[in-house]
Amino acid sequence: MKDSFLKAISETFCAYNTFGARSNKKLIPIHKWFANVIESKLGEGYVVRSLGKEGEFKLDGKYYPKTLDITIFKDKKIIATISFKFVTSNYKQNSNNYFENLLGETANIRRINIGFAHFLVLRARTPYYDKNKGNLRGKEKKIEILNENDLVKYIKLFSDLDFPHKPEVIGMAIIDFDKRKQAYFENLDNLKLSARTKRILKNQLSITNFIEKVAALCKLKS
Repeated sequence: MKDSFLKAISETFCAYNTFGARSNKKLIPIHKWFANVIESKLGEGYVVRSLGKEGEFKLDGKYYPKTLDITIFKDKKIIATISFKFVTSNYKQNSNNYFENLLGETANIRRINIGFAHFLVLRARTPYYDKNKGNLRGKEKKIEILNENDLVKYIKLFSDLDFPHKPEVIGMAIIDFDKRKQAYFENLDNLKLSARTKRILKNQLSITNFIEKVAALCKLKS
């Protein structure tokens, strides 16, 4: 599973570099990967939709309509969704916005009793670009390296009680790319992270554990 996940991330990164940040074509490989893996895990009676697999699904949430990344159905009824985020640049500048958007998105879906899971992919070393000019990225100014402060809000959210603003399942992968632009899982010992954060990332938030918990959530919601 880990190898196929990394392959899908590599294809997503290639599409991002080819089509640009504003094209949803960049998301097809990884969204389709999640949809196929979850559908295979759940078995008969379940259908999973995404970009590249029957298309996205638009839901009337509690507060506003939302186009869902990966949507899981049982007997044609929506039971759960997976929100996916892959940050390719300028993470530190936008990290609070990403987090606040996640809280709002979670409440919007969970308040109508739809299961909600979120998976976040971050680069260990993220390029920081000047402001975009039109559809083009600005000049790369520096490389930002992830540290404890960048991840602590997600660790706190994972450890929080089960409120409507908290995803029922959370996953996270810290990756990077080699010279051939192939993704690999970063050695967390190379980053300035606490022992607790590294332990949670390796175990509770891993892609393998995430898939298992999403499957369990779907069974619960069926």
